Amino acid sequence: MKLKYFKIILIAFLLITSVNAEEKLESEVRGIFDFGIYTTTPFHYEVSSSMSGKYGAFYLFDSNVSTQWMSEKSSKPAWILVDFKEKRLMNRVEISFPSWVYREVKSYSIQVNVWGNWKTILKNQKVKKDNSHFLPGMDASQIRILFPETINSHLSVSDFKIFLEDALLNGLNEHLTGHIFPIVDGQLPSESYSLPGAPRAYRNGFHKGLDIRFTKLNPNSELIPLSKETEVIATAKGKIIRADWNYIPMNLEEFEKQKELTNQHKVTFVDRDFGGRQIWIDHGNGVITSFNHLSSIESKVKVGTKVKQGQVLGKVGNSGLKGEVEGSDEGIHLHFEIWYKGEFLGKGLKADQSYQLLQVFFKPY
Repeated sequence: MKLKYFKIILIAFLLITSVNAEEKLESEVRGIFDFGIYTTTPFHYEVSSSMSGKYGAFYLFDSNVSTQWMSEKSSKPAWILVDFKEKRLMNRVEISFPSWVYREVKSYSIQVNVWGNWKTILKNQKVKKDNSHFLPGMDASQIRILFPETINSHLSVSDFKIFLEDALLNGLNEHLTGHIFPIVDGQLPSESYSLPGAPRAYRNGFHKGLDIRFTKLNPNSELIPLSKETEVIATAKGKIIRADWNYIPMNLEEFEKQKELTNQHKVTFVDRDFGGRQIWIDHGNGVITSFNHLSSIESKVKVGTKVKQGQVLGKVGNSGLKGEVEGSDEGIHLHFEIWYKGEFLGKGLKADQSYQLLQVFFKPY
């Protein structure tokens, strides 16, 4: 009798596990790509399968060639689907593969949904690493790539882009990815208060940057607070357009006066900045990064000089904050800002959108 009940419990457990696994797979193979003003339009995506979250469909649309979707091994055809939910004009599709896989892809088809049925409008039987297809005068709401032939390993695709002339319809501008994190082993905060766009009772109502406070020796180690010995590095190559070598700290009276003015009035000109000692870098294509609260600047960092990705710029601190005024270590962190075409990255986004966008931004090639 006990054995019978045990078998029933075991079967129930296996069924629940199976359902949970199915739900997990669903979450990996479909989703929505929505970064507000940083994408032409939000769109839904779906793929036939994903090997894991690390190689999920999301990374098909980040314009970063080092990230990719990788399917499970299967005898069934693999596919990628983009759904705009409404009519879209388009006239070009680009598909890229990692160098180690494209030779195994024998063919694929570009299809559109016509009244619930998939219609092939183009078939490519000469697959290259990077493929571009002109689709004259086409409009559709759903488009997909079908890979009818299996390969010996997991199918892997780096990018699937849909264009109307030069306008990318289903992804993020390539200039907003490929950067490294400004602190080696630094931790991207997930709490909304530390992210761009978080409400503030001062600074005109919004936090315009990212507050980085901790590093980790490895994924399983404890969080380690930043100190004045923690180095900051350039997230990508660029040119120094500000380096505060003549920075003068505020005294307590000046600090309190600035705090009162900032809380009561709209900021028109920043004379004594709570950002403290700063470095700004122009990375080109409208991307500027700003490092705030630094305790020191490296001697080679001068206005007009070029820096490489990963180059040490200075060290973390609490300049511009009350801790500096009082001579303590209170408030040590890196306030890091990303500006794109004259506006801070993350404006108008919800916290979870900002977090996801930053995960894409900090994806080195």
